[in-house]
Amino acid sequence: MSKLLLRSCQLALCALVAVTLSAAASERVFKIYPRATPYTPAETEQNRQFSSALRPGTKISAYLSSDSFEKVVAFYRGIGKEYKPNTKPVEPELPQGQHLQKTFLILDGAANLVSSRKWVSVQRPFLGSVRLKNGQPEYGDVRVVTEIVLTEKEAVKKTDEPKSNARSGS
Repeated sequence: MSKLLLRSCQLALCALVAVTLSAAASERVFKIYPRATPYTPAETEQNRQFSSALRPGTKISAYLSSDSFEKVVAFYRGIGKEYKPNTKPVEPELPQGQHLQKTFLILDGAANLVSSRKWVSVQRPFLGSVRLKNGQPEYGDVRVVTEIVLTEKEAVKKTDEPKSNARSGS
């Protein structure tokens, strides 16, 4: 009987180690693209509004590279899984006739961006600002460079459900 118990404990320990290693392996380490430089957006009202609208615990780091969209995406495919949405997003018309290229790469093994806590978006060209004028988007500071944005979200802490004030009918 003790051999059976010992064997069960060994199997349980092996399973625990395998699950732990699997979880650690699915979290890929972010690497800055070799020819990218950090980008800090200007302090504008639009950027302040954007930052304040982020979910608490969300950290965004941005980088720019003169390398092609394809080259940057190939680099991040080596450490992440490209996310393909079910519907193709509408491509905006940019001022000089450029086409917007954008993709997302999930770094934590999540199935999609909603459940992911760590992903990279790669976009070309860089759009420094977007505002609506007469219901149409107007793009400013358009640069022919590739933008790399790392998004990291802290886990949401569960809060207790508020107690119901419903009265029971008697």
